[in-house]
Amino acid sequence: MDEGGDAYRAAGYALSHGMWLEKAGDVEGARAAYRQALDSGCAGPAAMAATNLGALLAAHGDPEGAVAACRTAVDSGHPDAAPLAGANLGSLLRRLGDTEGARAAYRAAVDSGHADAAPRAAALLGNLLVELGDMDAAREALRTAVDSGHPEEAPGAAFALGYVLKRQGRPEEARAAYRRAIDSGHPEAGPLAAANLGFLLKEQGDVDGARAAYQRAVDFGHRDVAPRAALDLGLLLAAHGDREGARTALGTAAESGHPYAAEQARRLLADLG
Repeated sequence: MDEGGDAYRAAGYALSHGMWLEKAGDVEGARAAYRQALDSGCAGPAAMAATNLGALLAAHGDPEGAVAACRTAVDSGHPDAAPLAGANLGSLLRRLGDTEGARAAYRAAVDSGHADAAPRAAALLGNLLVELGDMDAAREALRTAVDSGHPEEAPGAAFALGYVLKRQGRPEEARAAYRRAIDSGHPEAGPLAAANLGFLLKEQGDVDGARAAYQRAVDFGHRDVAPRAALDLGLLLAAHGDREGARTALGTAAESGHPYAAEQARRLLADLG
């Protein structure tokens, strides 16, 4: 079919209109527009509409319909739509309890080499394999995501990789993975990795390293991680005779309003006098 013809233009308009309607919160209108593009028979717009429709249905309580739409996009072989839908399909199948189907969908998206879908699928595959207890395969999948350098997917994968490496008794590699997540500056993976690095270094007897890592986690200002890290920092410093440093860290936790860390910090401050 002529990609410059009226049918393609109509399908492309339906796809764009569906995206606009979805952004505006009109779920039913978006669904109808995506379905129009999908039913047009125009390969490119139809494949992208199937991908978008799958994500829309998944977000609004129709996982079976979402799976069907994602499979349509995957089967299209479209260079963008198929890998993106494959990653989404893996997550849907995982939610529905089909771990083997999820693993296969993620693997196909990874193997596509798509700039966005492959790193995302590799990270999701790694997390699935951790749940399944296959740590060696999880490590390799997460390394793939980390090595992609993707600004959104690599930091989280580096954090998860650090966790896997620590569990496998490879602390030096775990430290390197955590530091990679920290250095990314990612607002979620960075503070989580800093807090985990602090705990790892504390276990290894590296008090100065643990102190620096916990302080880095505090400095990120994450609503949940920072107060907990301040509490852990205060405990570390108190245990090693730095009462003033401990008071400062515990004061930060106490003033955070965090439902757990603040209460614990206030109790410890009272104990310090």
